[in-house]
Amino acid sequence: MWWTIGGIAVGVLTPSILRALTRRGTDAAVLLALWAVLVCVTLAAVALPGLAELLHRCWLALHAGPPGRVDTVAGILSGAALAIAAIRGGWQLSRTGRHRRRLHNKHVELAWLLTGRSPQPGAVLWLPATEPLAYSLAGNPPLVVMSTGMQQYLDRAAVSAVEAHERAHVRRRHHLLIAIAQAAAAGLGWLPLMRHSPSLVRTLVELDADAHAARSHGHRGLRRALQTLKSAPAPAPALGIASDCTQLRLARLAGRRSSSGRFAGSSAAWGAVLVLGMTTLLTFAALTGLASCTAG
Repeated sequence: MWWTIGGIAVGVLTPSILRALTRRGTDAAVLLALWAVLVCVTLAAVALPGLAELLHRCWLALHAGPPGRVDTVAGILSGAALAIAAIRGGWQLSRTGRHRRRLHNKHVELAWLLTGRSPQPGAVLWLPATEPLAYSLAGNPPLVVMSTGMQQYLDRAAVSAVEAHERAHVRRRHHLLIAIAQAAAAGLGWLPLMRHSPSLVRTLVELDADAHAARSHGHRGLRRALQTLKSAPAPAPALGIASDCTQLRLARLAGRRSSSGRFAGSSAAWGAVLVLGMTTLLTFAALTGLASCTAG
């Protein structure tokens, strides 16, 4: 019970800590990994009473007697919370996936109309539009979409920095991180950490992509692009160059705090996704196994 209370306290108290660390300039890749660990801890804390109750009834009842009333109530509440989280989180993931596939298919059709062939991996899909546009979209293949109008607003160095920013979103699996954060918010939104995860993660992935682009193309071009394209639109399932945290990003670039990810190889964010996904799968696998054991 104390482990559960402590884990839920983590889910209540940590959003403000993560935001404070973000404002202080802590490495975005580190914070993404920390966010994933905290979500795993909170999820395990919610699951622990249900797992303990099933384990007790399945394997220990013959030796240790029936579980107490408090343990039974906690186990029931834990199981109900996990069932609701699985249903709502799974529905959110499915909904996000459908929207993303629909948008990706429209861009593939558009590429055929513009170029006479399907999008090539690593290539930029240039849209003949005067309005400046820049965003990335997950799929097969992942797409980086930019408008020809950007070249009227930005110099070549700034355009290259924007392209590097969008490619970083794709390479570091930022779209998947945001989808997981949205599913966590849908499933366990009564916990502040889960409820604030979409906005937290969206801010961190933008900072992480900025750091990647600044390392390869410098700070100045990216700053010019952010100042010019701060209101550039992007489809909902995509990640655009503009965001709600543009001022924070500009301040981070002005302070030249953009060493994100050097220690972590190609993608600290991808490692965080693996940790979170594996922990979630193991938790639900354990629940399924223990439930089938009690049924047997």
